[in-house]
Amino acid sequence: MDYIESLFDIYFEFYSPIFDYMLSFFDKYSFYFDIFLSLVNEYIIYIYNFLLNNPLFFWFGSFFLLTIIFSFLFISYLGLYGVFFLNLISLFFFWLSLLFYIKPIFIDQIVYNIYLCKWFYINYNVKVNFNFLIDTVSFSFILLTTTIGLFVYIYAFSYFRYEPLVDRFILFLCSFIISMIFLVSSGNLIMLFLGWELIGLTSFFLINFWVSRVGTLKAAFKAFSFNKVSDFFMLMFIIVIYNFLYDFEIQSINSQIHLYYNYKISILNININLIELLSFIILSAAFIKSAQFGAHIWLPDSMEAPVPASSLIHSATLVSAGIFLILRFYPIFEYSFYSFCILPIIGSLTAAYGGLVASFQSDTKRILAYSTISHCGFLMLLCSFNLNEFVILYLYVHGFFKAAVFMCIGNVIRISKNYQDFRRMGFYYKYLPFECFCAFICLLNLSGLPFTLGFSIKHLLFLGVNNNIYLYYFVIFNALIGAIAGLFYSHRLFYYVFFDFKKGKKNVYRYLNRNNLYSIYYSNTSLASNFSILSLLIVSYIISLYIYINFFNINFNFSDYFNSLNYSNYYNLYTSYNGFLFNLSYLNWIVILLIIGFIYISWRTSYNNYIILDNFIRLTLFSIFFFFNYQFVL
Repeated sequence: MDYIESLFDIYFEFYSPIFDYMLSFFDKYSFYFDIFLSLVNEYIIYIYNFLLNNPLFFWFGSFFLLTIIFSFLFISYLGLYGVFFLNLISLFFFWLSLLFYIKPIFIDQIVYNIYLCKWFYINYNVKVNFNFLIDTVSFSFILLTTTIGLFVYIYAFSYFRYEPLVDRFILFLCSFIISMIFLVSSGNLIMLFLGWELIGLTSFFLINFWVSRVGTLKAAFKAFSFNKVSDFFMLMFIIVIYNFLYDFEIQSINSQIHLYYNYKISILNININLIELLSFIILSAAFIKSAQFGAHIWLPDSMEAPVPASSLIHSATLVSAGIFLILRFYPIFEYSFYSFCILPIIGSLTAAYGGLVASFQSDTKRILAYSTISHCGFLMLLCSFNLNEFVILYLYVHGFFKAAVFMCIGNVIRISKNYQDFRRMGFYYKYLPFECFCAFICLLNLSGLPFTLGFSIKHLLFLGVNNNIYLYYFVIFNALIGAIAGLFYSHRLFYYVFFDFKKGKKNVYRYLNRNNLYSIYYSNTSLASNFSILSLLIVSYIISLYIYINFFNINFNFSDYFNSLNYSNYYNLYTSYNGFLFNLSYLNWIVILLIIGFIYISWRTSYNNYIILDNFIRLTLFSIFFFFNYQFVL
């Protein structure tokens, strides 16, 4: 002890002059440091205000559009890597610029009206401008599309790295992303109709990518035909709106529609309310695009598309275009008795039908397709309750995790030599542990098990059901059937793919045994695909939790009906840091430790048991240490 004390004395005597000099230096120049910090603070505030007044994401989006056009024109000169990296950089910066505006648009509810130029004149009094409207609804869909699109873009390059015409495929993906953004950010009906047509056209090219297959061509034309019927209803909506309002601006239409509450029109000597006619037309277009019951048959067949296309357009973007249409023209449905009756019935029926059919499918992609139909039914059901916050939250949770599970199943299909029937799979947790882990997390959220984001959203859905709707018990029964079926088909898909007995061809498992089985990445798939899946999962949790907390913990609402019910106070304890986030962290860490146990102990017994056990103990101790620190911080 004496030796240690003497050592401390020596160090103190040696370093104390240095410390004294540093303190005197800071005291002498503290005034200049304060001036410097104040200047930096003012400069940061100036930049922040400049970015708020000048939407930076619009210019990055325009740059993304220009890179797509440039790539189409010079595809033979750029080559595969030139096309990939050029569009990847522009898409990444576009997505990055969107993250800055989450708080101003979601929380502060800033609305951007971006006017570019006059487009053309309908007559002497009516002109059509080329303008964009960015509000909470449109920004929600833009952020969702670009987030999924960015990671699907990286995944697509990895998935098709040995296929021909990869550059053409990724350009089709980029074209669909920019078409969807153009649709949701349109400021008038003409631009909205153009975006509506563009997403149908680009989805046709993506579904029909493998043009040599007869089934692919049939599926593409079936989807295209249904889209044309939806386009017809959309065109009828524009014609009727123009006949009575003489306007194409979306904000103007939404602000004037209440004036036509009792307006009647005569068709074949039958008096029809204008609001009811408009709601019928626009709901018909939305039902077809969102694959509701009766118009759903194009979606399962469109699974002939490549997996990256399915994860992008058939998980949360194309099928959510109908949801966007309802949210964009919501004042029409607030005054419509037809939508009040038909939306909950069709939505609940679609949710139950999609869940039940998915429970009896054996094709992995068809299970996910019918699951998408079921979740689109839940979204329609939420739209009928005037709970727009819940719609946005459900859209994000479903879109993010469905895209990620599509990518996981895509890796499984590629390893299985393109077999999609899970009856010819099994035991893949041993060969694809990363995909097993990510699919497990995604299916937990999609099925709505307790203490997950999916459980929270479905919990809010059932609490938000309006008792005054027609056929109330029929709607509740169908919604319960859909929710229970979600648990069943999620478990069935996960078990038969990853934990059932080996039922594939022996040469597949031999190939997996000798090919990178002991890689440091613990997977037989490429690092780029694993990176895109994991990044999408992390970003999904961050964005979804941020929106969830801000919607409820700071009393943020943007629908009048929601304000009148005052749900935010009711959910204060449920969504607080000490409640919801604690439960979520408990479950996540338990699941991670269980999966790590499977990966490190169950199947690597032949490969240096001592090193495996040592790594497992280290990772477990680190996880426990991080977990307790995480709880302490919260």
